[in-house]
Amino acid sequence: MDFLQKNIDSGLYPAYQSASLKNGVFSCCHGGTFDFDSTEKINDSTQFDLASLTKAIVTVPIFYELFYSKKLSENENISRFFRDFACNVTIVELLNHTSGFPAWLPFYELIPAEKSLEERKKEVVKIIFGHKTSDKTKCYSDLNYLLLGFILEKIFNQPIDEIFKNFKESNNLSFDLTYRPKEKTPKTAFSKMRGLFPEREVEDENSWFLGGITAHAGVFGNASEVVGYFDKLLKTPWFLPVAQKLDFAGFDRPEGDDSNYGKSAKKRYFGHLGFTGTAFLVDPETNSTAALLTNSTHPTPEKPERKERIKRVRQQFFDSTFL
Repeated sequence: MDFLQKNIDSGLYPAYQSASLKNGVFSCCHGGTFDFDSTEKINDSTQFDLASLTKAIVTVPIFYELFYSKKLSENENISRFFRDFACNVTIVELLNHTSGFPAWLPFYELIPAEKSLEERKKEVVKIIFGHKTSDKTKCYSDLNYLLLGFILEKIFNQPIDEIFKNFKESNNLSFDLTYRPKEKTPKTAFSKMRGLFPEREVEDENSWFLGGITAHAGVFGNASEVVGYFDKLLKTPWFLPVAQKLDFAGFDRPEGDDSNYGKSAKKRYFGHLGFTGTAFLVDPETNSTAALLTNSTHPTPEKPERKERIKRVRQQFFDSTFL
């Protein structure tokens, strides 16, 4: 795919990986270096910061399985888990971003850094509930998924990374999607708070402030693993029945003819985007899956027209893959 390499040359990202599985045929490719100043090339095994793909890879499937096994109802009021706060929000409203919580808050600026991790989490919950509104129109929000992560930790009495590890093992999802990458990873945006370009560390500052292991960001992986994971997930007995019942709550559905998921994307597809320049898309009808990973926020997400440029790359990739 020459257009993927051309966007390295144009400075949109230093590196990319793509992978797809269609009609039983798997393909993958990669290109670029770990950062714009490096000559060290990435390969198909290099793990990228998946950013908000964490929501779709970790959080949503774990809740779907809980719903399927009837250990939890999607209509459960979250006040059960946060008894100090009166609230009329349900689990599914957090999943599908119709809770009334705002999109984002800089917790790393609002909470003193000297507080312990557990104290920080308590402060995050307090601040989130303090910003609740009555407006339940859809508003994509990291705050929803921070709360969902805290709920999972209360249910399982484990940190998110351990919950995810056990979830993968119990469902035979043997893919090295992880919060703790062992090898070098492509650099993302410069962190003023840390004074460095994150490498083997999550770019998202709120996630990093909360230990780098959260339900909204923090997972690393390569494109082949993302594709394999969702291909296997489609074949579990519980995933599609729950997803269809909830209209794929927690995932994106392509809308219109100018979607990030392609100009020809079908409404039946589901996927997710990540701020660093990552994306995946699944056609559940044909069991086709594709993933495109980049580090387009390096060295800064403020590069000219980045959002529109990465959108066009995603469109070209998904259209060429699914047509």
